[in-house]
Amino acid sequence: MIYYKSRFKRKLIRSINKRKIKIKRLFKKTNWLAHHGIERSGTNYLRSCLSFLKVDIINEVSGSENNPQHKHFRWYQDKSLIPKFRSQLLNNINACSLKDINKLCDYPNDTKHIIIKKTLIKGITSIVNYALNDNWFKNKEELKKNIPKILRDYKAYYNFWERISIENPNQVIMISYEDLVVSSETLLEVLKKFGINYKVKVPKKLIFDELYQSPKNRKKYFSENELSEIISDR
Repeated sequence: MIYYKSRFKRKLIRSINKRKIKIKRLFKKTNWLAHHGIERSGTNYLRSCLSFLKVDIINEVSGSENNPQHKHFRWYQDKSLIPKFRSQLLNNINACSLKDINKLCDYPNDTKHIIIKKTLIKGITSIVNYALNDNWFKNKEELKKNIPKILRDYKAYYNFWERISIENPNQVIMISYEDLVVSSETLLEVLKKFGINYKVKVPKKLIFDELYQSPKNRKKYFSENELSEIISDR
């Protein structure tokens, strides 16, 4: 019962926020920010940080994962790299530049983009453990066979954004999750470069009592050391 109440509350908040953003976009035409990151990369934490700083997030509410506005959307060109067991991510939309991305997302041309990323081993380990807890696979052995596909998808996701960032250093920046949880300065420096102001006093670390994430008691099937050995030759 508590789970369903919490789910209903989140759904209601999303609906309200979606309406707020739609109305705000009628009046605010510039200086928006979009956030991105693959699953289990810290996107919910990043969004909470941005909300605390009262930054306008244009894709705070973005619908399904194959919607270009979604933070997990696979922009890379080779769609065969999207694992078939992640069918909700499948799409046939391509973008070659930041201009294409903003146009396809219906974002203003000056929209800033921030992408959060964990270190490779931490990121893959988190996704792999989440995969079994979320029943992507029947068992650990089936999952182990599919780790190369998860790895290819992960690399393709961030390779795309790294290229876009290099081409547009003043509009697209990638940050480290590990750095962000240690110091809020990591995010403040990015916002300063973007020219986005915040009007709140910011503590050294941003900690939130309520943060939507997987249950803390979820089972850990693979350690970082195990994953490191598995993907070391990839």
